[in-house]
Amino acid sequence: MTGDITMNEVELLNAYQILGPASQKGLKDYMRFLLYKQYKREVLVAVFNNKLLHNLFHSLLHIVEKDDFDLQQVEKRLKQIKELYYGLFAQVHSRYSEVVYDLDSSEVVREFGRNGFDCIEKAIQSGNHTMIRFEIIDIFQGYNKLSQKKDVKNIVAV
Repeated sequence: MTGDITMNEVELLNAYQILGPASQKGLKDYMRFLLYKQYKREVLVAVFNNKLLHNLFHSLLHIVEKDDFDLQQVEKRLKQIKELYYGLFAQVHSRYSEVVYDLDSSEVVREFGRNGFDCIEKAIQSGNHTMIRFEIIDIFQGYNKLSQKKDVKNIVAV
């Protein structure tokens, strides 16, 4: 946070000062609502509109297209994808959690990643190439479906 206060911030502080206690509470609740709504949009955009993450998913799909793909190569690429996926998520989450008390994480992003990565890891542990291929295709299609959602395509102005 910078030490410079803008005219908009002074105006907001002055207006807040004039409000009564009930109105101040209402304004705080409404700001929390707006921040949470913006957080959900930004986390979706950060994860599901990321070209590098999309390319990594796409390359993982290409790795498993062959009948005799290398499991170590799949595990290595999956690790890269998970680190980037959760890193992008954490970056947005930490920025908002500093401002919004008791911020819940975005269920769509968290659950999609957890379920998809868990299924792939179980398939890798089984060593079943067909199951691994199926799970990777499933997560890739799910990722593409979520990246096509209207909310994800809208860029949020901060």
